[in-house]
Amino acid sequence: MRTPILITIISILFAFCNLAFGNELESEFTTLSKRKPINYIVILDLSDRVLNENQLTYDIAQIELIFNKFKKKAKQNLIITSNDRFVLKIIPQKGSTLDHDYYENILQLRLDQVSISDKNKSLVNLESKLTPTLKQLQKDAILGEKSNNYAGVDLWSFLNDNKNNLTSPGYDNTIIIMTDGYLDFENNNHVIERNNYFTGTKFLKNLNSNDWKQKATDNEIGILPISLNFKATWLITGIKSKNEDDLYQISKIKYFWDKWIKESSNTNPLFINYSTKSQILSELNSILN
Repeated sequence: MRTPILITIISILFAFCNLAFGNELESEFTTLSKRKPINYIVILDLSDRVLNENQLTYDIAQIELIFNKFKKKAKQNLIITSNDRFVLKIIPQKGSTLDHDYYENILQLRLDQVSISDKNKSLVNLESKLTPTLKQLQKDAILGEKSNNYAGVDLWSFLNDNKNNLTSPGYDNTIIIMTDGYLDFENNNHVIERNNYFTGTKFLKNLNSNDWKQKATDNEIGILPISLNFKATWLITGIKSKNEDDLYQISKIKYFWDKWIKESSNTNPLFINYSTKSQILSELNSILN
């Protein structure tokens, strides 16, 4: 019974305020109510990239910034009417003991699935748990100190398997993938090849000359597209070279990711390279504004 009473009280208060402040309040309320709800999907790659200096610290700082953007938008749209979503997805890795379901269950909030009376409480609850949970995740994600302690995560399969439930119709969807950009594995036997298109990025090592882009174009080389029939803003953050001797490595990664996402979803992704924390956060803040 509390929900109908609450709605009645809100309606009376709105009517009173409308009499007091006129069309200005009505116009603002209408603008807010017409805004599409946001759906922030953060996809976290916990492969051997976690061995990069400060990598997980930077990841956590970005996730906290994304959540604060989510919180601000949810409150801006009146928390009791907000249907905004914040979801963290961890790509499982073969051999890892990390309980990714546990972390994903804590680090998500779909306000459209929460009752009006519990929305603000749920937001406050996630805000209080966010940083300590991410700090614990940071510890649990370290499987060893060497790259061969990590089997690699299958980002291609993750997107392919979740293409029908990753985003939500009627939402302003933003997919943020935190990855170095490599789709590599300790064992590449399961990588699919189809006419010079691959589900891994091991082909990068064969494009080691200055004319790598021309060779890729002439031979139609790339990452195998996935049919992603939804609208979303794509942001790839954390791009980093594993081969410091190859000055073109980051350019190659961004080129093939751009080609892959564009061929999969007809959308040009945005990129943030692995850099200083302040620069990464500044770029992310600008993109999400």
